[in-house]
Amino acid sequence: MLRTRTGATVSSTDPSLIEMEDLLVKYVRNECNPEEKQWVISWLQNPDNEAYLRGLMRRQWNNPCVTAVDSPDWQRMWAGISEQTKHLPDEPEPPLYRTVWQRVIRIIIWVMCIITLGFSVRLLRQAQLPADAIYQAGDKPYKRVPLPDKSTVILKKNSSVRVSSDWSGPNRQIWLNGEAVVLVAKQPLSFRLQIHTGNHVVTETEEGRVYVNRKEESTQVIVEQGKANFILQDEGLLGKIKAYELKQGEMAEYNEKSTQLIRRHSNLSAYSFWPKAN
Repeated sequence: MLRTRTGATVSSTDPSLIEMEDLLVKYVRNECNPEEKQWVISWLQNPDNEAYLRGLMRRQWNNPCVTAVDSPDWQRMWAGISEQTKHLPDEPEPPLYRTVWQRVIRIIIWVMCIITLGFSVRLLRQAQLPADAIYQAGDKPYKRVPLPDKSTVILKKNSSVRVSSDWSGPNRQIWLNGEAVVLVAKQPLSFRLQIHTGNHVVTETEEGRVYVNRKEESTQVIVEQGKANFILQDEGLLGKIKAYELKQGEMAEYNEKSTQLIRRHSNLSAYSFWPKAN
């Protein structure tokens, strides 16, 4: 509670306009105690109170006969208060490095939220897909397996292939064990067929004919038509990827145990293990 010059008490939260004017007069005449002075300055610094003070100015202008004893010069008072508050210390700004780090952290949080949302949508979508299809040649000399994109996998005896049920994305995937020829139909722009063999070994192509032989810990790939990328990927989600382009007639042999990669030209006729593979 604050007490005015006339003896009235003023609430620090909700004073009446008359009491406020009384306090302002005391402030101009330098009759306020430190508590009242601080309260008046805080009140004057509030932009919401500017309209009230301007009203006092208009009333003074409309009644020029009012003496300075009865009421102070509100216009001069307002100019003085504006000049006084202009030199008040501003709130200290945070250091530049702190502001930059706050922005970086916010960006990281947004990126993580987007990645999390993407993974959640992908997992939900995969959970709704049917199981991958598995085909085996068994004791037959070879078995033809048609793929959803009109490509064909020709399996040799005792070989198998697993075909992904998700064929809508740019990476259309199959997993091969054994020996096969993959006839890859022309893919849409930026799409590719990925042939997984072994751990972290992928052969991808947009169109062509690829011979693949996966036995034990060794993978052999020959491009009979078109071209392909032979990809080695380290373990982990963000493992380092090495890609080697194979053109028609080129071979890549990779041993997972020794991590040795051999690339050379090959005799295509030596790997045509059935006459009707076309």
